[in-house]
Amino acid sequence: MTTDALDGAEAYSAHAIMRGVCPAPTRADPHPFEPLVRYVLARWPRSPRRDAPTADLHWDEALPELAGSACTTVYDLVQAPKARASAAARIAHTRVLHLRPLLAARAEALEAGPFLMDVDLDYNEPAVDHERAVLECIRLAQSIDVSLVGTGDRAAFDRLAGVAEFCLMHRIDGYLQFSVGARALLASQEGLGEWRPGGPPLPLIRRALETGQEILARQSRAREAATLRETQGGNDPTDDDRAEVVRLPAARPKAVPAAPARAAVPPAEPDTGLSLRVFPSLRHLPLPSQMARDRGDSPRALCEPVAEVALPLVPAPDPATVAATMNAAFPWAAEVTEQYAQDLVGAPYAMLKPRTLVGGMGGAKTSYARALLRAVGLPEVLYSAAGVMDGGNFAGASRTWSTWRLSVPAQGVLRFRSANLGVIVDEAEKAGPSRRWGRLDETLLAFLERASTARAIMDPALEVPIDLSGISYILTANERHGMSGPLLDRAPPVQWPMPRREDLPVAAAAILDDIRRERGLSETWCPALDGNELDALTAWRGGSLRPLRRMVEAVVASRDHFARAMPN
Repeated sequence: MTTDALDGAEAYSAHAIMRGVCPAPTRADPHPFEPLVRYVLARWPRSPRRDAPTADLHWDEALPELAGSACTTVYDLVQAPKARASAAARIAHTRVLHLRPLLAARAEALEAGPFLMDVDLDYNEPAVDHERAVLECIRLAQSIDVSLVGTGDRAAFDRLAGVAEFCLMHRIDGYLQFSVGARALLASQEGLGEWRPGGPPLPLIRRALETGQEILARQSRAREAATLRETQGGNDPTDDDRAEVVRLPAARPKAVPAAPARAAVPPAEPDTGLSLRVFPSLRHLPLPSQMARDRGDSPRALCEPVAEVALPLVPAPDPATVAATMNAAFPWAAEVTEQYAQDLVGAPYAMLKPRTLVGGMGGAKTSYARALLRAVGLPEVLYSAAGVMDGGNFAGASRTWSTWRLSVPAQGVLRFRSANLGVIVDEAEKAGPSRRWGRLDETLLAFLERASTARAIMDPALEVPIDLSGISYILTANERHGMSGPLLDRAPPVQWPMPRREDLPVAAAAILDDIRRERGLSETWCPALDGNELDALTAWRGGSLRPLRRMVEAVVASRDHFARAMPN
């Protein structure tokens, strides 16, 4: 009985959806929890007993309550009248957010044992089927994750992408398309979207499948083009900054037939036709064991999925648009923005020249660097140099050590599956001066030469040159003292202007946005500063934004105080 019910529900599981066997949610679904509804109704057409363990739930003492909670959530959602559909969806969202960690914790407890071989079976009570009970918890938790992805939950999306990658490491077919597409969407700076209770789901899983299909097709075409060039012999006489860039004709996404009674799928993003091979062949490294592949604890096992693969390059955005965006958020840094905007004029892809922003404390240099990379469309890696005494590890650690690791930029490429991204080296002048383990300012030099050394920089973990010419670097420092001459020669210092008194409204609004994000507040509950509140901040005369932040926090606290003092 248990085998039939559990195995029969597999057709509606998260794995079936990720493989494309079961239709992924679309905007035609009434709510994001339709995948959970389908799975639960297939697994438990009637709610299980909650008072005692049964064979249907593998004699586990905790599963009856967990499965009963899932069934109650689904039944209430299905039976809710149309007038209460929005409220039912909101309640279901709250319940599954509470239920999912309980399922994950139960699966971990079951996997920790004891197992049948570890217990005394000289009694008449039935033994728990640990394997089936763990599978029950995991499947239900993953079905919840599929539904949460429909609400724009990034953590759930990341968990499902990790599950797909785990299956790929075990050489299970069917997961590559979703894995590639999900990582591409998670790396995008545009966000996943926002779901409103009562509204249709966000079709992120379907978008991931289509995006993965397009990326894999683009990589296949890139390999074919490279093979054709090798057979014909000779290379294109392009300049150093554009060498190895594979330009492919833009391809239209293949039409995916929509499921019956479902809305049309939104079109995929256009193919830019730009790619770059970052990691070469790794066949010179020892073939990893199956255990090493499963754990990803050998350089070849970790990087083999992207070896000899043409990774996509983010296309260059409109320089005027980037300048307008940055000047609106950082009006006191217009001259700095102009220099970065010039880098994008005629650029083959999104790329910024290395510079060092030198300015006083609290001037928002790091915030500017992160906002600039988002405006350009590049994924960001923030590397804090303050107090770093082992600067050589920026370039990676050798495979001869058990603590081997890729360089920081290579880790970013592997994480975002993008050949160009932005690396922010924050507080660059505060790294340690000792050469015993390598100075950071000396380690950085090779990475900053895009036209030469960065094109074939030796990674000590992979023991092969890799192409990191697509990486953009932004350094920040409070002063030049402590930074070597060769580093400043490769990343020229740019004087960072401090915020001015007339920038108060813009700076205060940005700080208020940060406070909203930190506290999870919407603009409805934390509105913009009014005239009286801005007048209360006029004691700030410019300079560091940290005193201004404390003042804005005091204004927000005063709102709460007066709200509690008001009569109901």
